[in-house]
Amino acid sequence: MTEAKIPRGDVSTNINFLKPLGPDDDPYYIYIGCAPPEAVPPMNLRIEPRPTMIHDLRGHEETVNLDHDSLNLLRSAPVPYQVDFDSDESIKNTYYPAVEKHLRTAIPDATKMSIFRHAIRHTGAPKEYAPAALFAHVDQTGPAVADRVRRHLGMEAPALLQGRFRLIHLWQAINGPVQTMPLAFASAATVSDADISAVVSHLSDFSEDFGAPQFSENQKWYYWSGVGPDEAIVMQLFDSAAADPASGVRGGRAIHSAFKDPRTPDNALPRFSIETSVLVFGP
Repeated sequence: MTEAKIPRGDVSTNINFLKPLGPDDDPYYIYIGCAPPEAVPPMNLRIEPRPTMIHDLRGHEETVNLDHDSLNLLRSAPVPYQVDFDSDESIKNTYYPAVEKHLRTAIPDATKMSIFRHAIRHTGAPKEYAPAALFAHVDQTGPAVADRVRRHLGMEAPALLQGRFRLIHLWQAINGPVQTMPLAFASAATVSDADISAVVSHLSDFSEDFGAPQFSENQKWYYWSGVGPDEAIVMQLFDSAAADPASGVRGGRAIHSAFKDPRTPDNALPRFSIETSVLVFGP
């Protein structure tokens, strides 16, 4: 079989955004991993696809950074070959240490890191994996991140919340260079607070808010073509320093979405990827 050609370069295609809530609309919600109450729909999200220009950062990796864009692209971040991605134990024991090592390359002055979850996505839709998320979102709002600090770090949380705290995702391909449904992300400096709606996410044992944007012409979207298993995308989903105008942190959140590239060849491999959520503290 001929190897599929990896689509590269800027591309215009649809990204799915939330429609703005009207004055009489109920707040947005979704049930994930649990059943809603009887007669309640599992979600009330209203999505609209919007044509979006997505710029390829391949060869331009140094033009984005965490403080301005909430993005960092690591060109040397190999996935350990020993990891069994069908085993949570193997992921936690073998892959998590590699994640922290890669993040300390991106954020060398962090005083503490705490990994609290991972998710594997597969566009071939095997039952055991989640599908790619085909709408623009940021996984937790600021208050939800503070709640995660309290939930996962217990007695340490009050002191940690007095300083700078962040939520970082490290995203990697597992099965070779990405050919299908790459990940797009908007520069945090181009996304305003007014663009974001809070969505209540009802999980199996608690609820929290995530953010979902409406489309704006001011947003600047990027992707990194053909991400391989020796590379990593570092996305900053929240940075408490963004609340201080003197900090130089712009926005502090990377909204992101998988997207369907119209140039994807028919024989392209499904995307098989892992995202790991890390609470990062200091300086």
